[in-house]
Amino acid sequence: MPAARAIWSGSISFGLVNIPVKLYTATETKDISFTSLHATCRSPLKRPYMCPVDNVPVESKEMVKGYPVGKAQYVILTEDEIESVRVESSAHINVNGFVESADIGPLFYESTYYLGPLETSVKPFELFRQALLRTGKVALAQATMWRKEHMVALRPVDGALVLTTLYYADEVKSPPEPPATKPITVTDDEMELAMNLVQALATDFDPSRFKDRYREALLQMIEAKIEGKTIEVPARAEAPSTQDLMAALRASVAAAKK
Repeated sequence: MPAARAIWSGSISFGLVNIPVKLYTATETKDISFTSLHATCRSPLKRPYMCPVDNVPVESKEMVKGYPVGKAQYVILTEDEIESVRVESSAHINVNGFVESADIGPLFYESTYYLGPLETSVKPFELFRQALLRTGKVALAQATMWRKEHMVALRPVDGALVLTTLYYADEVKSPPEPPATKPITVTDDEMELAMNLVQALATDFDPSRFKDRYREALLQMIEAKIEGKTIEVPARAEAPSTQDLMAALRASVAAAKK
């Protein structure tokens, strides 16, 4: 297996302690991507950027970055100017404090990465990881990566130290307003049945039990097309509606107990 490739390097900084680290991807998506083709000749299509004024394609070397400040008005920044922006966390993961894991709401979690030490920082790195493990705390910090200062959480997971980028408070949206209906009344019997169903389906978290069945079915369809088979498109089945909530809950509890 090839060595993991670091996507960022800097250091963890808390108090007077500075621990050089590297950042590695911890996850990868398994999405299936398609190439857009010309329907008549099956050639891959190119998508040039078009100037709506000159009506000509624009190459990357002719592009500049602009920040909108008004209608059709932009402040132009060069790549060098953008790269020159520096804040305190530009090369450091600055720890601001330590919090309980439960204090960070689930809506704030964004992306997760592995942190790894340099050869010169193995001991302080492991000391920091074990300190988090034994105290049960999560380090809350800020780090500038990919042209943004991120709020991040550092925590020990399965013998490793992981960094999770967090959304800022102003990036988390409020929940949508519920539809305007009469006040909902839940009876004690309905609540008891619903809680019984939850308990009947309670299990340990084992992500290996879950597969992307859509991806597997799509790959099977692609393989069938390669083999020259005819694909039959079935009619879309409608989801059944729940007319009798109590009957549906009782049936669900009974099925879960089998």
